[in-house]
Amino acid sequence: MYFTVQLEKLFLNLKNRFSANQFACFIAAMIAGLVAHGYALFNRISYHDNAACLFSLGGTYGSGRWMLGFIYDLQMMTTKLFAVPVFNGLLSLIFIALAAMLVVEMFEVRSKVWSVFIGIIMVVYPVVTSIFSFMFTAWEYFLALLLAVVSAKVLIESWDAEAMCDAGKAGKAAQIKSFVLSAILLSMSLGLYQAFFAVTIGLFLTAMFMDVISDRITTVKDYVLRGILALCQLVAGLGIWAVMRKVTMAIKGIEAVEYKGMSDGYSLAKFPARVAEAYKAFFGFRQAGINATLYLRAFTALVILVTVIQIVYAIIVAKQHMVVKLVSVIGLVLLPLAMNVVYILSTSEDYAVDSLMVYGNIFVFILPVLLIEWMENAMSSAGSLTGKLMIPATWVQIISLLVLTLGYTYMDNAAYMKAEIAVEQATAYFTELVANIKSTEGFEDDMEIIFVGWNFIEDGTNAKVDSEDQLEAIQIDKFPRFEEIITYGGSRYFLQEHLGFGNDQLIEDDGTVAAEPAVKAMPTYPNDGAIAVVDGRVIVKLGENGR
Repeated sequence: MYFTVQLEKLFLNLKNRFSANQFACFIAAMIAGLVAHGYALFNRISYHDNAACLFSLGGTYGSGRWMLGFIYDLQMMTTKLFAVPVFNGLLSLIFIALAAMLVVEMFEVRSKVWSVFIGIIMVVYPVVTSIFSFMFTAWEYFLALLLAVVSAKVLIESWDAEAMCDAGKAGKAAQIKSFVLSAILLSMSLGLYQAFFAVTIGLFLTAMFMDVISDRITTVKDYVLRGILALCQLVAGLGIWAVMRKVTMAIKGIEAVEYKGMSDGYSLAKFPARVAEAYKAFFGFRQAGINATLYLRAFTALVILVTVIQIVYAIIVAKQHMVVKLVSVIGLVLLPLAMNVVYILSTSEDYAVDSLMVYGNIFVFILPVLLIEWMENAMSSAGSLTGKLMIPATWVQIISLLVLTLGYTYMDNAAYMKAEIAVEQATAYFTELVANIKSTEGFEDDMEIIFVGWNFIEDGTNAKVDSEDQLEAIQIDKFPRFEEIITYGGSRYFLQEHLGFGNDQLIEDDGTVAAEPAVKAMPTYPNDGAIAVVDGRVIVKLGENGR
């Protein structure tokens, strides 16, 4: 047996499996990923949950992430777990690049330029940056993205409406297998990270519209059949995920964790308000803080405006029956809701959407590319005034996409710089605090150290490193100022990781100690007397509880 020959054949088959455009997409994604996120890959920026999860994957079975739990159990039995930025980051970029390659294949993108663009925008989009603040579980989350894309691709490739009606037994059996496989893949994606559910829905709706204007869906019946099949797949995937969630929690003997009110009941009465909120978030162009700066919102608005114009143009020019084209508009009307489906996942008052959860908005940038390619063919045979007017509008859109891509890459790096500054400042702050604790009169290393008012730190010496507007332009979660790090409830883990301080004797007061007369009389840190030995305990009064 020739092992080397077999390996070479394997690589050759792999090479032949993908087109030149897909390889260009992959390479572009990896290069752009290093430019946008190299800061995070080659530096260890650790705070918030990352400091608490250096050797774990955070919430798993109790958060409905049973697939993440499987990976955790497997790694703990084999490799063990470490929040290593280079490995986790590079593997994440590979998964994003593979997902981009599949998008290029799914929509048969012919242009190398647009194939490259899809790879770049999918990796520099700041949701990736936001997830990289949780580097301990980054690659698993982006595996969820890849599975979400593969899930949609498997079903889309099997849903030719005519074949669904006329296929023989073998064809129908293949379609059933594709449906089941697609649903299982979706459930696995949800079992890793639920927010990429929006990607699967977005791919279905986008593919259905593109098939209408490309003459692959020719009747209302075809469109409705595909819509029903896609809806059934989504329901089946959610059902498998929910069953696995119940089963794994029962086997592990754990309860659902309280997180953002996700375990609260769902109020159908509040559903319309949540839907309205999803649309409002889309047309506000902020994308959960990603477009915090005015120029990003403005160029996003331009992209969406021209996309709407292109859709109207496509409906007019496409050769399909007008009724079919108008029915397809229903799917497009639902697309903003699909992109922001995370807004309707819970009706709890404690529920909030942050920038980690809005990757579905990537279709704001992908749909225009698909429409531009389609129009290039349509315009080649159309010399109408409408077609000619589309040319300058599309150039405005292309320039806007370029500006946004560069702007997001720049903002990604700025976010990492903000994080590094915050870590350095928080480390310096806690270093000084620990030194003051250990130098307190009467201090002994076996005493309880009780932090009072940790969430209400009042320190007038805390400084800003620049004008207020600069760092506040970066509102991507989780990239805080250092004041937010030192007041975060999990800062004890930051102390342990960065300073090697904080054993089981370190206690965060729940308000009980703060109510003691002797503690009430103490000033707050860093004023003299804010750290004192009281009744054999070291009291560190950082703030007044309740302020």
